[in-house]
Order: sequence, then C-alpha cells, then structure tokens
Amino acid sequence: MEKKFRDFRMHCRRLLQSEKGEISYISTFIYILVAVIMIAFIINVFQIISAKQQMDHAVDQIVKQIQLNGGVNSETDSLFLFLSGEISGAEGLEYTVECSDSEDRIQIGSPFYVTVTGRCSLGGFWNFRLVNLTIRSVGAGVSEHYWK
Repeated sequence: MEKKFRDFRMHCRRLLQSEKGEISYISTFIYILVAVIMIAFIINVFQIISAKQQMDHAVDQIVKQIQLNGGVNSETDSLFLFLSGEISGAEGLEYTVECSDSEDRIQIGSPFYVTVTGRCSLGGFWNFRLVNLTIRSVGAGVSEHYWK
C-alpha cells in the first residue's frame, strides 16, 4: 500500500514538473481551482473598495449637515441611519464627532472631525469571513452656525 502511494506521488510530481506540454486532469483541475479562487478574491476586494467609497460619501454628507446646523442633533442621527442603510458590504457602522466645544453646539469657526467606522471581511465564496477588516473614513469641517 505504501509503495503504491509513493508511486502515485512520484507520478504526480513528474506530471507537474514535466515540460512536454502534456496536460492531465489533475493539473487542469488545479489551474481552474486557482483561477476561481483568484476571481472570488478580486470580487471581494472590489466590494470592500466600494464600501469605503460609500463611507467617504456618508462622512461628507454628515460633515455638511453638522456645518449648517452647528452641532449634532436628531437630524444628524437620522441622516446617518439613512446613509448607513445604503452602504453595502460593511457591517456595524457607527459615527463619532470630535470637537473642542460640545457636540450639540459647535460655535462658528470651530473645527470638528467626523469618523465613520465599519467592518468588512474577505472570505471568498460563501462568505467564510477569513480576514476581518476595520474600515474608517474621516472628514473634517468648520461650523457655520453662530450660537448666542
């Protein structure tokens, strides 16, 4: 039994190292399998790039909303909920606002920073989630609202 396995292994090794131009079913299967895995990986990478672009757009919209309102309020939360519902390929989206003043009342001329974070995963077919990634989009703005 061991001799048959060793002979089979040597035969496979010779086929894979052969330069005759012959092709076997095994090598054809391996080439097709590698090609399919590469296609799945490329599709997953494009999905993550698309999610990052959508998150950048969401950050820009939230920054504009905060600039005009002069702070974070319920409209900001509802805008984020709407925009995060439109983002495909990312899970667990949340946003944070950092500023020197209070988040509710950002005085005119005061800078603030908005960060949206989410999770994506590379997993090939069937969503195996082999590699988990955290994606972050950051935007900055200056308040245009004067608080008395």
